[in-house]
Amino acid sequence: APPHRETALPRFFVPPDAVRGSVITIDHAATLHHIRDVLRLGIGARILCCDGTGAEYVGTIAAECRTRRRSTHLTVTVEHRLTASSEGLSLWLAQGLFNASRFEWVVQKATELGVSRLSPLLTRHSVVRLGAEQEEGRAKQARWQRIAQEAARQCRRATVPVIDPPQPFEPFIRALARDLFILMPTLAVAAIPLSEVLNDARTAREAVVLIGPEGDFSREEVALAQHHGARPISLGALTLRTETAAIAMLAILACASGRM
Repeated sequence: APPHRETALPRFFVPPDAVRGSVITIDHAATLHHIRDVLRLGIGARILCCDGTGAEYVGTIAAECRTRRRSTHLTVTVEHRLTASSEGLSLWLAQGLFNASRFEWVVQKATELGVSRLSPLLTRHSVVRLGAEQEEGRAKQARWQRIAQEAARQCRRATVPVIDPPQPFEPFIRALARDLFILMPTLAVAAIPLSEVLNDARTAREAVVLIGPEGDFSREEVALAQHHGARPISLGALTLRTETAAIAMLAILACASGRM
């Protein structure tokens, strides 16, 4: 089949260890339900399996193992692996935590725009506070990762962005490599227009976008970020909501780097 026809096949994510040679085993309950009960695909159906790291496999459902009540797993015979395409500039969004449902929207839309990594940040002006035992943070991270995977499947991405656990702003900034292209939209200090730095996006290997919460970054946070290589920038005269700033930045950088 032509390559464009194959990429239009029903797409499912599997863990990398589910791929063994020319056989893929699908045993995730939600995925099985979607294949069998929602799409009603059976033996002989051709599907596309992605391992979330960029590998895509065209295959045919070869067998289904069932108990009395449900399917326990499917096996897929791999026909061939699709050639991975280069994604160009790697986009990393570091987003200050804010309202839960709107943050989930950012995770979804950032995935659709090709972000490779998303780091939720606890900043000075973050209203969200997580439990001392970090159990809430781990639960949120798992939910965000599921949202990213579903968004990647729907927009037909071969990769799923990595969602980091929530972390404080200061250690995150201090751990960033010095050679990264780091942009920080902010109203806390005087900043240069975004248009003045976009040429650097064409040659950068990885761009880190720092987005503050609803109350923006503090002056101290901006100063610390600048010390570690971040460039404070302006997105114009209008004050954007935090989620709007995040999506605008990702779309603009993807376009400037030739990804869109």
